[in-house]
Amino acid sequence: MIPVWFADSQKLSSKNPSISVKAQEKLGGIYPESLNPVSILVVDDSVECRMILRIAIEREGYRCVEAPDGIAALKSFQEKTIDFIITDFQMPHMNGCEFLEVLSSAAISCPPAVMITGNLADSVRIRAIHAGALAVLSKPFDQKKILEIIREVVHRNQEALH
Repeated sequence: MIPVWFADSQKLSSKNPSISVKAQEKLGGIYPESLNPVSILVVDDSVECRMILRIAIEREGYRCVEAPDGIAALKSFQEKTIDFIITDFQMPHMNGCEFLEVLSSAAISCPPAVMITGNLADSVRIRAIHAGALAVLSKPFDQKKILEIIREVVHRNQEALH
């Protein structure tokens, strides 16, 4: 296997090339096939934004599912288990708030979500929170802040299961 290096020289694990060595070390050096990492859905019409988030998410050992808009994101729920959502607000076909509102109103259990947007008007923030977003972050976003929120929510959910 040819090692893959990220910009920060993060080498991928040879045992499981979908997670980094750092993430594997956090898991105690093992990554059994039966272990299902947390799946995070990234919904954004910007390919670059999805790529940046995917790299950060996978570097932490989470699985990343991508969708270019709310309609495609809804289809992801039919195909995969989603544990956390990061969604843009302004997208074609269905914006982030509409997407979260559809999830909340459907029989689907809506996972925790974070909204990222270039439009921080009070009306957008209020609508996002009412639609189910835990937080509304501005674009350009801070990857560390998003990962911090994900870790906190995942930790709380794991504690609730035990």
